[in-house]
Amino acid sequence: MSTQKQVTEEDIREVLDAKPRLSLPFKLALYFSKPVVDRRYGSVWFWRPEDRDKLLSLEPELKKKGVITETVVIGDHMLEGSDNRAVRLAAARAGADAVLIINGVSAVDRFNNALAYSYCLLVTPLVVAGTEADGLFLMNASLWDVRNQYLYLSVDSEGTAKDIKPAVFVNEKRVVLSAKSAARDALVRELASRLARLGAK
Repeated sequence: MSTQKQVTEEDIREVLDAKPRLSLPFKLALYFSKPVVDRRYGSVWFWRPEDRDKLLSLEPELKKKGVITETVVIGDHMLEGSDNRAVRLAAARAGADAVLIINGVSAVDRFNNALAYSYCLLVTPLVVAGTEADGLFLMNASLWDVRNQYLYLSVDSEGTAKDIKPAVFVNEKRVVLSAKSAARDALVRELASRLARLGAK
């Protein structure tokens, strides 16, 4: 049975009535959503300290341009629920004016290449690079007004990585990690540009 929330006409009116209320500079909260993994095609992954630090590296330049005053990170322990409103409530309690919600999803395609025919021999699975793993990581960041759920911007990025090794040495987690790093770096570059434009208006 689906637990998906039923969208009502009132929900739609509420979104249409929302107006931008953010004044510069503002206090920004960051929230990293729980990892989404399809175990058929993905590999288990987690947000790491370097992901947080990479996003926080935007703070000095955005402060300089008069966009933000400071940045705080919201953890899952601060949430009372799992939806957008729960994240906004946690951000409000942290004194933030807007919250940047970061989402990610991974996928890995593992297959044997033309060299895999030799795997029927006893030793070759250890020495012949007959297995490939292609990793894809999709990332999104959306900036929401804490007060009224107005969406200011949404940025998407993707990263890819490949590993070609003997079957026993292919590491899908490493492939996902590399793809995530590429997606994260691309996301941060685009966010730097988009957020800076807020200060230029």
